[in-house]
Amino acid sequence: MSERFSPEQQQLLALAAVFEAAQLADDVAQRGDCDPKAFEGLIAGVMALDADDFDSIYAHPALLREGVSLLNRSLNKESRGANLRPLNYGLALLHLAGKLRKNEDTVSILRNRLLALSGQQAHFDKFSDDAFCHRIAGIYVDTLGTFRFRIQVKGDPAHLQDDDKAARIRALFLAGVRAAFLWHQLGGRRWHLLFHRKRLLSLIDSIDINNL
Repeated sequence: MSERFSPEQQQLLALAAVFEAAQLADDVAQRGDCDPKAFEGLIAGVMALDADDFDSIYAHPALLREGVSLLNRSLNKESRGANLRPLNYGLALLHLAGKLRKNEDTVSILRNRLLALSGQQAHFDKFSDDAFCHRIAGIYVDTLGTFRFRIQVKGDPAHLQDDDKAARIRALFLAGVRAAFLWHQLGGRRWHLLFHRKRLLSLIDSIDINNL
């Protein structure tokens, strides 16, 4: 159990990780790049297969600042224009994670593929390597990509048609689903976004993202 964060704060930060993944995916789609440290942190969370507590999955919560900020703006109903894209991606990732939880066969395939990749991890310098991102993206396509529900990404066509950048977006979406699984495991539910809005905002204030 985290000594830094209460169970409710951990739940909030897991939700923020979903929106962090959504924000970074939007960054890649719009400008072709994103915060490399935050990207590494989210992909590391995907590869923490047997971890079931927040600290083991997200060892550096400061990397979730953008996700906390996006969540804060959304709950304050300040999301409009450019903010709506990552917000919609985040909500779509929560929906996708819900579908995955109901499909034990796909969960099993996903886990086995990630375990196999984990065994080959030493062959890659870091999680942000293009080759590693393509492996993660391939796992996303072969599992979550088989569902009828698809996330429609908007961005610069030059970036969306670039295989390396498209792989990063898919890797981030898998990271977002992983975060959504943790959020649900910690007690988070989608209806909380509607009916616990004030409580979630007070939790954001209690965390103080500038001092994560």
